Amino acid sequence: MSAGPQALRVADAFEDVSLLDILDHVLNSGVVLHGSLVISLAGVDLLYVGLNVVVTSIETALRARDAKVKSQK
Repeated sequence: MSAGPQALRVADAFEDVSLLDILDHVLNSGVVLHGSLVISLAGVDLLYVGLNVVVTSIETALRARDAKVKSQK
């Protein structure tokens, strides 16, 4: 089974993306990661671990803060 022309165009588009490009995009737009882990035994929660991580640049965070302050006025 061969890939169609659409699949080849998508593959070509991602061929030139580097890790630096991805990191630049993430820092410019920001990412929030949220996760949780619950360990339970017989229906009783014994351990809960929560994780919240914000990954962004200082400049992006300050722009977001300024935009929020302006919208509250």
